[in-house]
Amino acid sequence: MVACTPPSSNQQEEVTETSSYGTHITEVSIDYSNFSTLAYRVQSSGRIVPHFTELLLSERSGLLLICRAHNNQSVKKDEIIATLESTTLDLRREKLLIQQYNAQKEYESQLLGYEGLLKGKSQQEAEEVRKKLRAATGLAGIEVELKELDYEKQQATIRAPVNGVLSDVKINAGMYIKAGQELFRIYSAQELYAEVKVLESDLALLRTGQSASVSPLALPDKTYAATLSEINPSVDANGMVQVRLKIARPTGLLPGMNVEASVNVPQKKAVVVPKAAVVLRGGRSVVFTYENGLAKWNYVTTGLDNGREIEIVEGIKAGMEVITSNNLQISHDAPVKK
Repeated sequence: MVACTPPSSNQQEEVTETSSYGTHITEVSIDYSNFSTLAYRVQSSGRIVPHFTELLLSERSGLLLICRAHNNQSVKKDEIIATLESTTLDLRREKLLIQQYNAQKEYESQLLGYEGLLKGKSQQEAEEVRKKLRAATGLAGIEVELKELDYEKQQATIRAPVNGVLSDVKINAGMYIKAGQELFRIYSAQELYAEVKVLESDLALLRTGQSASVSPLALPDKTYAATLSEINPSVDANGMVQVRLKIARPTGLLPGMNVEASVNVPQKKAVVVPKAAVVLRGGRSVVFTYENGLAKWNYVTTGLDNGREIEIVEGIKAGMEVITSNNLQISHDAPVKK
């Protein structure tokens, strides 16, 4: 009779949840496959480069009388930046002007003697005679010297070749500079690009005109809109292709800055699932779907992957419940619960 007494509640064994045939039921997370456009981006890192940059060299030697050049100074095209001492040039010009006056009078005097001769000549022959007279009197040579002197005078005035910003300024007023000496750099501050390298496998996805974004490492809270403007049709030894992204409003950016960049790649609509739904089994991609309390094994062919979602080219349809957790240990027809 004692043996027939029911066990007390604290003696009852704890019963785990099992299927009707004793198999453990795995708890899983569920999501849905969707027919949508995958937000895919080609990402890379690179540096800021200007569209135009030039190192200006002195064209002549001389004492630098005036210098308005400073680093990070904005200048406009043809703006005077520095001026070299040109007193000797001015004196040479005065001397040449006197010589030109005397030569001109001599030319005119000799030309009077040729008036009768020139009347019987053609226009071309008459012009040839005048040309010889100008050379013989020295007038032609003096005019060439004046042109050379004017060119030297222009070289004494250093102007900005384009609109831009100065950098690497190496001159100050009072310096004696030599011909060929480095003066400063000028770059197009309003036309800056992010120059980055992308994998050659991503090249087929890229087209000029695609939208992009650029984030400088020095300014982590700022993102600049950009456009893919150039693709270098060459693959380097590391399998990388160089592209340029034109930054829309580059205020605050400087050449040489390190940046992270991404190019938005528009895609046609496709079946998309969370990346966690795809697992590898035997070297092949598998997605488990949830059907009536069971996990169903589906071989799939995957496409683009943006790190969060992945495109399913073949294997499952949109609207199916896919398993996104504990899917590494389950098998086909394994009992599962949401």
